[in-house]
Amino acid sequence: MATFRKLKSGKWQARVSKEGKEFSIGTFRTKKEAEIEAGKVEERIYYGQTLNDRNMLFEDITKEWVEYKKSNVKESTFEQIEVIIRLHVLPFFGNKKVMKIRRTDIKKWLNDYAIMKDDEGKEIYSYGSRIKYLSVMKSILHYAVHDLEVLEKNPADRLRAPLQDDVTQKKEVKYYSLDELNSLLDYMRTYKHQRFENYQLYYMLMYFLSQTGLRISEALALKWTDIEGNKIAIERQTRRNDNNQLVITTLKNSSSYRTIGLNNELIREMKKFKLKQNEMIFSGESFKQNDDGIIFQNFLGNYLTPSTVRDSIRDYCKKAGIDYKGTHGFRHTHAVLLLESGASLKFVSNRLGHKTIKTTADTYLDITKKIEEDELKKFASYTSRKTSTARNRHD
Repeated sequence: MATFRKLKSGKWQARVSKEGKEFSIGTFRTKKEAEIEAGKVEERIYYGQTLNDRNMLFEDITKEWVEYKKSNVKESTFEQIEVIIRLHVLPFFGNKKVMKIRRTDIKKWLNDYAIMKDDEGKEIYSYGSRIKYLSVMKSILHYAVHDLEVLEKNPADRLRAPLQDDVTQKKEVKYYSLDELNSLLDYMRTYKHQRFENYQLYYMLMYFLSQTGLRISEALALKWTDIEGNKIAIERQTRRNDNNQLVITTLKNSSSYRTIGLNNELIREMKKFKLKQNEMIFSGESFKQNDDGIIFQNFLGNYLTPSTVRDSIRDYCKKAGIDYKGTHGFRHTHAVLLLESGASLKFVSNRLGHKTIKTTADTYLDITKKIEEDELKKFASYTSRKTSTARNRHD
């Protein structure tokens, strides 16, 4: 039989008995809340269900969740989770009893991040970052409810990261127009490397990215053996570990593993590039071969790093008189040109390795809207009744 006691603070403490021992299940704002909670606990005791310590600290629950999560996500994702927990979750909730964490606490925590600005008035933590923080928090509390059974419900359920300004949250999709892309590639086609004039590494890389839409980390991990006929398999990517060393790792998600087609012109260019690469390797001019047989190796036989590629392409764009759009700009360019040429969203989504077609549609919403409007204008012009009426009068 549960017992209830009103504390000096005005709150009510509830205690229940199990196997002859009485223990507290927490304090509540009203006696009614205490009675309801006690009833739930007694029901679980009656049916022999697990009854864990409801006064567990959030930090202790998080430690258990981290061990569980470690075996269920890839290494790079786990490293991100650890950083989020260490820097953004535990400093705010670590010493709290998990049953004391309210929905309002979580909302305030998210809002504090949303309103943080730098000296120029720009947000310090992006909307995407705040979504990640909330996702981790939800997962920990879900674990507390369903695995540890120390909570009846998740206070973060259906909670969303606040938007300070809907207009500013949408990221600009930077891409090269067809004229800009051709101008940049024309410049790179004639660019001569100081040491190896005929090794057109960056021309080939830029052209390849614009024709395939691969992420830069995916392209830099490609091997010549990944190409079979007019198809190329994307199965790995490069990244930096905690020691800033380049490592080969798994892809972003299951949909990122894909095989895509290569057009004939790109295949011809890649064959010429491979012949030149082999010629340089066997020439004895201190041009070394990469042990893994990667496509985009430097003259020392090493992998290129995204940061090196970013700095180099920025410099080449400046020399070519083209605005730098980032390495991801080639991926966006490929998608936009595909859409403008009439490719379906489904085809573009599969080719880019997006998890859902919605991701593709949301990313290129403004572009697809313009294309849709142009197509509707064509349809309206073709089916216009004014045209048919005028025709009838003429007849």
